[in-house]
Amino acid sequence: MTDAFDPALPLSLLASNRNEFNAVFYEPVTVALQTKTNLHLHVLRVQNGNFDLPGLYRVLKNNSVAYVLSRMNYQKALLDPGKMMEVATKVQSQFRLPDSNAGEGGEVILYSLLEGHLGAPKVLSKMELKTSSGHYVHGSDGVHLLRIDENTYQLIFGESKMYGDAGTVGASAKRGIQAAFESVGQVHDDGFDFDTWLVQSELLKENVDEANLATLSAILLPSASGGDDAIRKHNAFGLFVGYEIDVTDLKVEDMELDEIEAELKKRATEAITAQHDLIKKEITDRGLGIYPIHIYALPFAKRGVGDKAHGIDQVRFELASELGNHKVKAKAKK
Repeated sequence: MTDAFDPALPLSLLASNRNEFNAVFYEPVTVALQTKTNLHLHVLRVQNGNFDLPGLYRVLKNNSVAYVLSRMNYQKALLDPGKMMEVATKVQSQFRLPDSNAGEGGEVILYSLLEGHLGAPKVLSKMELKTSSGHYVHGSDGVHLLRIDENTYQLIFGESKMYGDAGTVGASAKRGIQAAFESVGQVHDDGFDFDTWLVQSELLKENVDEANLATLSAILLPSASGGDDAIRKHNAFGLFVGYEIDVTDLKVEDMELDEIEAELKKRATEAITAQHDLIKKEITDRGLGIYPIHIYALPFAKRGVGDKAHGIDQVRFELASELGNHKVKAKAKK
């Protein structure tokens, strides 16, 4: 975790879940693109020439329990292991049947990164926010709270995008970045009236206990008295961009496994590095330079053509199927 201060709220993911999630990646590479903008590249470990998708699916299924359930219901589940299967069935039922627009897998990845890497506990997940269809924040892929120092906090609004290259090799990362900034740009344009609504809503009262509610109230609605010890809260964004790298041209049968691994990592890095200027431009053009922005990038390999193609579209479908325990297989896009 990147936060040196104890979180204001307990992290909803257990330490074992956070450790297992972080272990499926190589050491992340962080680049400070601007004073308040950090880009974190997470690359899945490579096994037998492929990114370890089964490992990713496994840890995300485990993390989905804390993602879907409210804090109070999750604690109840931990204290009553005899209802494990009942809880698992309930969690799986919250994930929709996978389709071509399945995005819930990206939301769980973002949640896991913000908790497991950044150390920012969830306030509410998108699953919980769905119950509030009348408020603009229903468009956010979750809300997290990051403690910066003793009295300073960031309220992080999440957004996840997983886009393929749409037939143009190398376009995937660019498409995802542009879509993510379009979404958070809309949140910025709409203004932030979230704080008062959240603290006063029945939604939060139903999902956190009285002690955590009091903590959130003190942070989100600080005293007007001011002073050096006054709590400071800033709005921020947490973006997850899943992108694909086309490796169809690799003659893996003529390469050693170490060579394949090195090439996948090289292409993953080059693809997102090529978008640094685009990220800066999006921030400037949309007037987002006033916000801290935490960007997480995760590459997926695209292999094959026609019916045998497997890229990020199939990953999204498979992940949705795994999270909901749906016995449905993805069809390759032609």
